[in-house]
Amino acid sequence: MGTEFPHLFSPLTIGPMSVKNRLVALPAGTSMAEGGVPTHGDTEHFERLAAGGVGMIIGGATVVHPTTTLRSRKLVEAYLDEFVPAAAAKADVIHRHGARFIGQLCHLGREFIGGESDSPPVAPSPIKTVRDAYPPHELTVAEIHDIVEGWRVSTENLVRAGADGVEIHAAHGYLPAQFMSPLTNRREDAFGGSFENRMRFLHLVIEAMESVIPEGFVLGVRLSGEEEIPGGMDIEDCVRVAEDLAGAGVDYFSITHGTRGKYVKDSTNPDAVAVPSAARVKAATGLPTLVGQRIRDAATADHIIRTGRADLVGMARALIADPDLPAKSESGRVSEVRGCLGINQDCRAFDPHLHCAVNAEVGRGRHRNVGVRVDRPKEIYVVGGGPAGLETARIAAGRGHRVTLFEQSTQLGGTALVAAASPHRAAFIDVVDYQERELKRLGVDVNLAAGIEADDLQEIVAMADHVVVATGSRPADPPDVLAGRPFATVDDAITGALDHAGDRRALVYDEGDGFWPAYSAAEALVRAGWQVTFATALGALASRVPAESAGPLLTRLGAAGVDLRVASTVVPEDPAASLQLAPVFGGEPVDLGPVLTVWHRPRVPVLPPGVVAGDSVSVIGDCLTPRRVSHAIAEGYRLGAEL
Repeated sequence: MGTEFPHLFSPLTIGPMSVKNRLVALPAGTSMAEGGVPTHGDTEHFERLAAGGVGMIIGGATVVHPTTTLRSRKLVEAYLDEFVPAAAAKADVIHRHGARFIGQLCHLGREFIGGESDSPPVAPSPIKTVRDAYPPHELTVAEIHDIVEGWRVSTENLVRAGADGVEIHAAHGYLPAQFMSPLTNRREDAFGGSFENRMRFLHLVIEAMESVIPEGFVLGVRLSGEEEIPGGMDIEDCVRVAEDLAGAGVDYFSITHGTRGKYVKDSTNPDAVAVPSAARVKAATGLPTLVGQRIRDAATADHIIRTGRADLVGMARALIADPDLPAKSESGRVSEVRGCLGINQDCRAFDPHLHCAVNAEVGRGRHRNVGVRVDRPKEIYVVGGGPAGLETARIAAGRGHRVTLFEQSTQLGGTALVAAASPHRAAFIDVVDYQERELKRLGVDVNLAAGIEADDLQEIVAMADHVVVATGSRPADPPDVLAGRPFATVDDAITGALDHAGDRRALVYDEGDGFWPAYSAAEALVRAGWQVTFATALGALASRVPAESAGPLLTRLGAAGVDLRVASTVVPEDPAASLQLAPVFGGEPVDLGPVLTVWHRPRVPVLPPGVVAGDSVSVIGDCLTPRRVSHAIAEGYRLGAEL
């Protein structure tokens, strides 16, 4: 079969193993485990990835020892006997679709991801990470050897399960990296000090694993090309480590960047950030090299391989957003690929397990009706062209219904357009572009600048088999304290639609959301040359912004000179007096002087008068109650499948 991406969709030999193409599903745990054992939902997720056409899948979030488990037991525990049949079921479904299965094994050391543990954190040295509350216990030599035995047992279990290989997670500041780095290893025994001593732990792990690895079984190692922390390891260290390991039986390297809290790059980061590091490792070792991190499309992946900078390209979130990305790309259907937004919103929350903001099937499963043609097509009218209405139209039209959509604006997208106008969040428009392309492909009749009045809606209800009302929301009116004062909405600030001739000083006040809108408004104002004070009634900043995004966001605001204040309220109500910020828990207020106030409070549903949900009318999305894009898409998906 011819393909636009011949390098990406060409076979490769990795040590003793061949793969059908160079596209790899990177390790991304689902948290679908009970008692440390993968559930059927986890197996279904991996089968979905394999069915989409990747050449290799690396299973993540798999730990090797009881000292690195969570109280929730949501991480997979490879050292358990019960792990073997569950992993075998996973390997079987992956092999059924022609892909290879590599189990990645990990010990977090002093780090804990996704919750508390009943075990104390452990590390080469008792140096506390800034991300966790407790200093780690310094491992004794006997404890080190016990953990090494956990790697051996876990590898043996992967072999018994029928996996094709195993990957050591020695990146992201986890235990092997803690031993390798002088920043975290201050030991004075045989496991610390010199480079050779700091490498001793990883060599013992490899030796233990190789003692149970059969012929034909692949061994890989994941390394951070740049740890991206002060005093951390950089690409020179990474290359030295890779050269040392190249003669130890390793078959491939997987190169990434960052440590915990920094390695899941959001949309504020450039694409393909780790490619130069991967190229250095490949050139230094001559071994097959895998690279990932914000590589979101087949064209980028093909270019990386064609230019010789890596041999395999990995994707994690892009394949969560659209598992069929490989098959669609190889068969010339790139326009049908649903892109990853890189917002780390649902895929990193694990509430209670993996979900995706743009793919409602992740974590919920595929609805039995999706893609199944109906016997009797219905006339379905959708009022509102935001993400909820577009998703309903997409799913319903895909089932054979005749769908007509009305949008009062001249552009589809609704509130998603405001999010896409926010600094560093332009990728948000990708979901709307995808939905719009799909509606065109599926023959949906889209009517723009077509506002629907109450009388029109009654006529539509009378003629349609079903009407979907998805008319969205609007910014809330200003509070009484701002009566007579200069005011702008968050939407105005983000889109630049400000009508203000006074001093370019602004107060952005977050009443209690803790999410992106108010912070994006502040960043947009700073970009436009405003002097900004940001205040919130909450006791913490960016408390609902995903963790991997909150740090970079607050760093940008701080560097731009934004005055950040928490637990604050706005006073007084006298319109003749200057606004003041008063600490919620007591203390002297601060006079703000003349400012433009951007006050963020919950948006207001926009529901046409007289609309009542019933047998032939559904109300979904923000016009029901304003929430996140993931809620809108999930509701639209479910409704489209059930009509």
